[in-house]
Amino acid sequence: MKKILLFSLFMFSLQVYGQKTITFEEMSTITKGAFQNIECDVYTAKDGYSYKVGDTLKIGRPSSNKTFAYITSGGTAAALSGQAPQGLTANSSGGITFIKRIAVGGTKRMGFKMYVIGTGACGLCPNNMIDFEQALATGEIESKGYTKESAIVKLKQAKDLLDLGMMSQADFDKLKESLKKYILN
Repeated sequence: MKKILLFSLFMFSLQVYGQKTITFEEMSTITKGAFQNIECDVYTAKDGYSYKVGDTLKIGRPSSNKTFAYITSGGTAAALSGQAPQGLTANSSGGITFIKRIAVGGTKRMGFKMYVIGTGACGLCPNNMIDFEQALATGEIESKGYTKESAIVKLKQAKDLLDLGMMSQADFDKLKESLKKYILN
């Protein structure tokens, strides 16, 4: 019942603010009241990557018992009919979803989270509601950013290619600059 209520509150917000970009740090300091959502066009996640409305997300692997814990399907019609949203099944692994909406939702008491509403690849596919940071952390959504460790590995591989003469110094420097924010953060 809590999931239905939270989903309904998220989908049918009474007040929407016009903020266009939210970062993970800003999202974690929000202390607004209930029945409000703060929508944005761009969200810079904890992984450092900026996800935008219209971007494609690749669905990863389920985090629990062959179902996705942080990606639910069912959309608004299911919530209105009293049905709880269902976690995606393992069959969805490797699929894609397109970002339709990005918003912070929740309550002061339960805390606030970044949610993404995604649509499937077909016009008849139901919407997916994604608890975004949790889905990224568990691999349910494949991150487009890097962790500190993965950025270091990528940079070391590039250095090996540079030493072998298979990469130019300019390309290496460009990659090094783009990975710096993940490594030093």
